Amino acid sequence: MTFIDSALDTTLAGYTRFGAALRDVDVEETFPEVEDRHVMITGATGGIGKAVAVRLAANGATVHAVGRNPAKLDSLVSETRGTVIPHVADLSSIEAIVHLADDYLATDEPLHGLVNNVGIMIHERTVTDEGYEITYATNLLGQYVLTKKLLPALEASAPSRIVMVSSGGMYSQPLTVANLESTQGEYNGTNAYARTKRAEVVLAEEWARELDGTGVTATSMHPGWVDTAGVRDSLPTFRRITGPFLRNEAEGADTIVWLMASDEAATANGAFYHDRKPRPTHRMKKTVEEPALRERFMDHMASDASRWLEPSET
Repeated sequence: MTFIDSALDTTLAGYTRFGAALRDVDVEETFPEVEDRHVMITGATGGIGKAVAVRLAANGATVHAVGRNPAKLDSLVSETRGTVIPHVADLSSIEAIVHLADDYLATDEPLHGLVNNVGIMIHERTVTDEGYEITYATNLLGQYVLTKKLLPALEASAPSRIVMVSSGGMYSQPLTVANLESTQGEYNGTNAYARTKRAEVVLAEEWARELDGTGVTATSMHPGWVDTAGVRDSLPTFRRITGPFLRNEAEGADTIVWLMASDEAATANGAFYHDRKPRPTHRMKKTVEEPALRERFMDHMASDASRWLEPSET
């Protein structure tokens, strides 16, 4: 199995449903150890996020499902076996994210896990009412602010876990500070998305280092190629070509569930996972960043978030 896994990891075949099958991804495995844990999942009303929410709730977790569509949240609650608590928030709005976090903290509920799953890919540069490019706001700044705001609850509930849901597309892009909001050159939605996904991996690595010793771990992962509504809407040509090879949503969600729920993953920290195994974070030399760039990136994120956070939280 190690040989097969290693061979798959050197090709795109590992991202497909065949990769999941050859690696014996078991979407039916149960994790009783997650019972009574409270886990927040963003983008929980569809696709991979919904599959994570359904499986964690079925295993006994209290799932705090975040989405912007109240009707979809109501459907998730009614359709899911287990406890799902809906939270309505537009995750492209940093103000809405601040209210979400503040409302949660006011409940004094524990928080044992945060799955930063929400993500968008669009093909026309769009700026939010708050002045941010929307892909950056949704996929990166909002997740940074939400995580920082919820850290007191995560630390108080330790051991607890943060999972950043990235993408294999991040391999195509280096870390950037100057072009995080796609201000340079002609807008390319696929590249804008991949840049945020690269940055999410760096955030997980840096948070793992910063939070060492607190009982809070941070990891990132990529789900492979999954047949979601987002793929169908944003990448129709890709979906048309790869459709027979795409994973289902449960297969894409498996590693997130494993990272969040299993005792085996309790010590996972800082690494980038796919199909329950740590994977390289770079496939090309040109994407490898210098430590100084990482430092500038973290400073930039703290600066952008500072208007939304108390000084002690940045």
